[in-house]
Amino acid sequence: MNNLSCAFVGHHPLRFPFGYDEDDEMCIRIKNALHLQILSLYEEGVTDFYTDCEVGASMWGAELVLQLMQQHKQLRLFCVLPYEDHAKKWTPELRERYFYIHEKSCGIIMIGTHYSKGCHKRCGKYLVNHADILIAIYDSEAIPHIEPATQLIAYARKKGREIIYIYPDAAKVNPITIKYKNIYR
Repeated sequence: MNNLSCAFVGHHPLRFPFGYDEDDEMCIRIKNALHLQILSLYEEGVTDFYTDCEVGASMWGAELVLQLMQQHKQLRLFCVLPYEDHAKKWTPELRERYFYIHEKSCGIIMIGTHYSKGCHKRCGKYLVNHADILIAIYDSEAIPHIEPATQLIAYARKKGREIIYIYPDAAKVNPITIKYKNIYR
């Protein structure tokens, strides 16, 4: 039996008006929208979620999946990391969250042991190649086309992946109709 899968992608927190302030009303609305999308996907047969544990959307998605795993035993979270010391220079609080996600996840995929040119891009490609659907906290109008999230979304489109957009300025969702519904149930 094949499990349907989803990966998370999004802007770096500094691209959001609230920055790193996760107590901001808009951040809370975005997280609520993300939570509802994860639940909706689960109801449609998506059980596997992939994250690169980047600060922001990927970390939020991972934390929400971990919460839901307590109630829905079929859910699984996999961490795909660009290299071993990925969070070395992060704040202690962010590192603690990062390692907690690792500890509670169902598996860790390490793209490389050390930083190397292109390791983040390879990590992103792994996410897309192993996901049927992406949840993107993303607004293409607000960012330059060189941002990693933009490149990852372009790759996902090229690979024919379904993409659910949560627009960060309004926490509005552009849902998809899941073409995989009930195929593997």
